[in-house]
Amino acid sequence: MSSEPIPIIRRPRRVAGSGGSSTAALIMLGLAAKELRERAGLTQTALAKAIHVSNSTICRLEAARAENPPERRTVEAVLAHLRASPEKRAEMLSLLSRALEPEWYQHRYSDCTPDHLRRLLGLESMAISLTTYEARLVPGLLQSPGYTRCVVLTGLHLREWDSPEVESRLAQRRERQARVLGQDDPPRCVFLMDESVLYRRVGADEVMREQMEHLRELAARPHITVRFVLLDRMIAGNAGTMAGSMTHLVFGRGSLPDLVYVEGYEKADYHSKPTRSAEERARPWPVKENEFERHLQLLLRLQGEACASPAKSRLMLDDAVRRYA
Repeated sequence: MSSEPIPIIRRPRRVAGSGGSSTAALIMLGLAAKELRERAGLTQTALAKAIHVSNSTICRLEAARAENPPERRTVEAVLAHLRASPEKRAEMLSLLSRALEPEWYQHRYSDCTPDHLRRLLGLESMAISLTTYEARLVPGLLQSPGYTRCVVLTGLHLREWDSPEVESRLAQRRERQARVLGQDDPPRCVFLMDESVLYRRVGADEVMREQMEHLRELAARPHITVRFVLLDRMIAGNAGTMAGSMTHLVFGRGSLPDLVYVEGYEKADYHSKPTRSAEERARPWPVKENEFERHLQLLLRLQGEACASPAKSRLMLDDAVRRYA
């Protein structure tokens, strides 16, 4: 497994095309509406008043709230009032049509999909690059079937172990893995895991051995890098452990803004890459960093200060396989 970075050759997907997701289309629609409004010099309140809707309606449109998708009449009123060109109107209505379609998990897995995970599931397959850090478990995209089953069961009450929800969650995990890693042009993936993941028991020896062998096989793929954050590395390693799970998604030029997903216990935060005005970019002093930049810097520090090399990480996986044999 080479330690040399592999160039990203994947082109950004067309958000409104057949390969796009409704979540991505909704976000792009909101960004386009915001751009039109700001070019017209209007506030959200002024635009809402002009087209006779509530301020929260405009806010939800621009913020791309999937639980409250915009109505077509609202988008058409915005386009008419802001005098959008025929090309922009066609583009935004195409995005709206795609945004109103159900996501892949809503057909079969809606009942077992946590609300905080839904935006990530709708976006990760569209990324050209993914960098994930996990402090406690093997990331979901890399889990073997037996490992996933143990994780799912330990998160449920004993009386739920025979319920249909268990199989639904397992099937959802398999489909998610196939949609991201099984694509014809998968994203360039870097997975960072705390070294403790190699020792923390999720199941019996055979479950752990299967998982370690699965990680070793995945790490041999040209678009996947697996690295472990060493237990004796302080500073960045300690900060990463406190932060928990993080994923940085890059979508490419002309597509969605870069995103950092930060997961906690039954909740998650999404931080988009900020846009800087020309005035801010021209300032000689640094602009105050935001949550996106803080978490991105931590991911970079973990890779630079705390991680074993890909080659060393493979040797650690070899040791883990022998330990559970």
